[in-house]
Amino acid sequence: MSDTPDTPETPGSSDRRPDEYPQPPQQQWPAAPGGWRPPLKPGVIPLRPLGLGDILGGAFATMRTRAALMLGVTAVVVIITQLLTFAVTFPLLVELSESVVPDPYTSPYGATYVSSGDVLRLAGLTMLVALIGLVLAMASRVFLAGFFTVVVGTAVLGQRPSFREVMRRVRPRLLPLFGLTLIYLLVLVAAGGVVGVFMAASPAFGLLVLLGVVVIAAWLGILFLLATPALVLEGVGVRRAFGRSRELVHGAWWRIFGITLLTGLMVGFAAFVIALPFEVMGGGFAASVTPLTTNYLVLSTIGAVIASTVTEPFAAAVTALLYTDQRIRRERLDIELARTMTTS
Repeated sequence: MSDTPDTPETPGSSDRRPDEYPQPPQQQWPAAPGGWRPPLKPGVIPLRPLGLGDILGGAFATMRTRAALMLGVTAVVVIITQLLTFAVTFPLLVELSESVVPDPYTSPYGATYVSSGDVLRLAGLTMLVALIGLVLAMASRVFLAGFFTVVVGTAVLGQRPSFREVMRRVRPRLLPLFGLTLIYLLVLVAAGGVVGVFMAASPAFGLLVLLGVVVIAAWLGILFLLATPALVLEGVGVRRAFGRSRELVHGAWWRIFGITLLTGLMVGFAAFVIALPFEVMGGGFAASVTPLTTNYLVLSTIGAVIASTVTEPFAAAVTALLYTDQRIRRERLDIELARTMTTS
């Protein structure tokens, strides 16, 4: 092949192999001794296989340079979700709090008891509150997962789409995303039901079943971690998205698990530190049982909104960059992206 790049062609008009694509111009990079040149970096990551620092740095860079899209949109969605959750569940939480009656003999030590006649009602209220919160949280997560994936995908190439442009790409994928999320939810509910049955029959054996379910859940969670980016960025269906994730994760499970675990620890610690002052101001650690007062509910909601606004975009960005990294390693996506730059 000639050292001079061919005349740029429109995407899809070339029948060359990926290794025959014209390489991006490198005049802007001075050659180092020995002829080595830095990889092209049009956006938040260099176009080469990514290390841990590249992935975490790319996630932070996306949040910093696209703050209005990442943090602003997250704040709006989380605030709406939390307000809806608060409005719907507050009457139930008040009734739940009133069901917990202080013990007149041991109340100085914070002990409480629940009247026997309210046990079933208490359990039903708890499940209803949890279900409402779960449904609302799932709806917001579906939207944010697709939105973040598009933003990170464009940030890789240094593009800065507007909110309207991102929404135009996300909107057709929302229904498949909901189906994908629903499958995750049904699997979790089924696994919880199996564990509950065995725990009721034999607590000791139930603990072993629980341990096995946790291990299987971790394995499947990483195996299908990249299904959401594949569904959004490749435009495939739900079933194919699971297959694409399995293909990309194959042979790299432990590496992706380690990065995901580290990200989870970082996100969890950051969320705890951010929410802690609001929990303390609301009296959340003043007693062994947190009082469900209006003050506590309002302050804990504010803390949850701020924590989610900061942590959710970062976690989603890491997942999208892991997807990009695996495609670079397995499918030479960096060459295709470089070719896109030269032909655009």
